Amino acid sequence: MDKYEKVRLVGRGSFGACWLCRDKNDASEVIVKLINTHGMSENDEIHIQNEVDLLKEVQHPLIIGYIDCFTINNQLAIVMQYAEGGTLERLIEEQTGHFPEKTVLEYFTQILIALDHLHSKLIVHRDLKPSNILMNREKTILKLSDFGISNGFGPNKYVIGTPNYLSPEICEGRPYTRKSDIWSLGCVLFELLQLERAFDGESLPAIVMKIKQGKVKPMGEHVSNEVKSLVNTLLQTNEKSRPNVSDLLIDPIFLPYLVTKNFLI
Repeated sequence: MDKYEKVRLVGRGSFGACWLCRDKNDASEVIVKLINTHGMSENDEIHIQNEVDLLKEVQHPLIIGYIDCFTINNQLAIVMQYAEGGTLERLIEEQTGHFPEKTVLEYFTQILIALDHLHSKLIVHRDLKPSNILMNREKTILKLSDFGISNGFGPNKYVIGTPNYLSPEICEGRPYTRKSDIWSLGCVLFELLQLERAFDGESLPAIVMKIKQGKVKPMGEHVSNEVKSLVNTLLQTNEKSRPNVSDLLIDPIFLPYLVTKNFLI
């Protein structure tokens, strides 16, 4: 890669590898996803191209940004913005005491705004979880990431996501919709509040059973009744009972956090 210098390997999978790289022109750091295209089927090529088109389409301050795309040595290189603050998952793991509720709501409002942008373009995320939410160095701005398995709405849209964040309808093999993302939002909000997953178990069947029954863990006394009610609203087992993101954003509970950040206005 003439323009970029590899710094370190970030991750590797069946598709190829993700590298933290440095732009040789301005020394800025980026993520470069290298995808092996040698021997790739036509359907796989179409899927990858759709992913690139999707990344171009969803540019937003609260979504990890697309920078460039090029081919090199039978590899497709997708260049993305680098978030220096790491993942929300790591922040939760390192937290020694509960976040102030104000901090939780400020973080969650940003996630709502980013997801509202996706849903307005008829795009579902399909794998919302703390490890797919990245942060700036100061850990004040959150950005949605990992749209590798995202897709548009339509019939027969299924997904295999992270089990703990899957909605009841997905566990039953039904199509993924915007309301499935709402369930995952509820799981993320619970985890921010409690520093543990809403649904856990010793095995996948045990987790799935709890999800389908809506057996969420109880929340502590440090969580206000208003926020507890919000979590319960998001984690309705009947998807029709869950709100849309646009409905959530007009809830008075989020108003203070919509007007205090320039990028949120």
